[in-house]
Amino acid sequence: KQWYQRRVRGNKIKNITFYAGNAKSAVPRVVNNIPKSPETRIVAIVDPPRNGLHADVIACLRKNEMIAEIVYVSCDIKQISDNIVNLCCPTSNRYQGDPFRFVSSVAVDLFPHTKRFEVIFHFQR
Repeated sequence: KQWYQRRVRGNKIKNITFYAGNAKSAVPRVVNNIPKSPETRIVAIVDPPRNGLHADVIACLRKNEMIAEIVYVSCDIKQISDNIVNLCCPTSNRYQGDPFRFVSSVAVDLFPHTKRFEVIFHFQR
């Protein structure tokens, strides 16, 4: 078993599921298999590579109304701008579902003595 599965079991956490894979193919599969319920409120945590989330992934996140919040971890502040626009733009043929709105962000210096840092963005519907 993976270390995170052992830790979850050891801490008796029962309301978490881990998925691994290419986001473009995994996210739609995961999101479309979530049982639909008015009480379901999902917080999606994404940590894409430097070039950001693929447009198909953003479209999938936007379309699923059960996703109420997104925590987006970015290692390249220049590349996230298109993703922010697409998460927050008005509903269109490409990006259906209610748009997200920017709530907050924080920069985290995980790599001292380098020019690199992570920025964590919080979006809500």
